[in-house]
Amino acid sequence: RYTVRADAGQSITPARLLDRLNSAMLAQRSPRFLTAVYTTFHTTPAGLSGRIALAGHPPALLRRADGAVHQLGHPGTLLGILEQIHLTDVDYQMFPGDLLLLYSDGACEARPRPGATGHLEQGLFGEDELIAALAATHTLDATATISYLTKALAAHHGGWASDDTALLALRVPTAA
Repeated sequence: RYTVRADAGQSITPARLLDRLNSAMLAQRSPRFLTAVYTTFHTTPAGLSGRIALAGHPPALLRRADGAVHQLGHPGTLLGILEQIHLTDVDYQMFPGDLLLLYSDGACEARPRPGATGHLEQGLFGEDELIAALAATHTLDATATISYLTKALAAHHGGWASDDTALLALRVPTAA
């Protein structure tokens, strides 16, 4: 966390920042590994311009104002294990009504409690289900989108989470 904070103020790309974090973890002999996503962005007259890098993390989802959803980012190496890693910066543009969703793997690997019966025997809530749920929110703002997705996940796994679930949404406002 401190490495990211120290380096984030410098003008380096998301992939370079994650590479530096990997080096710091190895130098400190961290006993853990890390998956991460890092994005930078700035507002433009048309909306928002950004750059993202993935380090062993699920791809971000970009929901366009019309409800179309696209995965964003190229798979990259997780951090804290290998000296040589592969990370790729991907540029993206967002326009009014578009939403960027960052999420942990608990949102795309949600499953019912083992041994659950009834409607909970439906298996994994995977990336396809997450994309479909996100597409259904195309008229919602960021807060309502997160609420909708949280309820969809809870309905799927019956309130039992097999893994941590983090959801973060950023939406470009539409003109008033």
